[in-house]
Amino acid sequence: MELTVETRAQWPPPDDPAARLPEVPRFETSAFAPLLVAVGERCLTDRYGTPPLPPDIGPRTALVLAATRGDMVTQTAIDDAVAGRRQVPKPLLFQNVPSTALGHLSAVWGLTGPLVATLAIGDPLAAARGTAARLLATGDADQVLAIAADPGDGPGTPGTAWAHLFTTGNP
Repeated sequence: MELTVETRAQWPPPDDPAARLPEVPRFETSAFAPLLVAVGERCLTDRYGTPPLPPDIGPRTALVLAATRGDMVTQTAIDDAVAGRRQVPKPLLFQNVPSTALGHLSAVWGLTGPLVATLAIGDPLAAARGTAARLLATGDADQVLAIAADPGDGPGTPGTAWAHLFTTGNP
């Protein structure tokens, strides 16, 4: 299936490589969720302006994440708490699941189509594009916000991410 890229974004932004990630409520300790939210919001803002999406578009918009690894910073914090026989702070358990950042984007932007989070073997953008193509080919969505991420492994190293808004190019 031929996909059309309606708009795209990346983090860090090419025009501001030293840009700081925005704070995202309820996501602390790690830059993983802010990385995903920042690139997704930049992509959607470029196409639609401010949230939410129009009510006829949100339900037909899928959200895909393909990442080279999960949130290693949060997982390390959880592992350290368990190894030290300390209680794991509940917010860490919440933010450790990759789909919670996608849920934040969904809630803010009104995306109520399918949501898929997967581990990318190889190129994360190719993996995100492949999943987007399948969702569009089956008719499960009219457009897909596909986020590809190569997250960093430390609190000060957020990593990189790309977001593409894919359609089939058909009206």
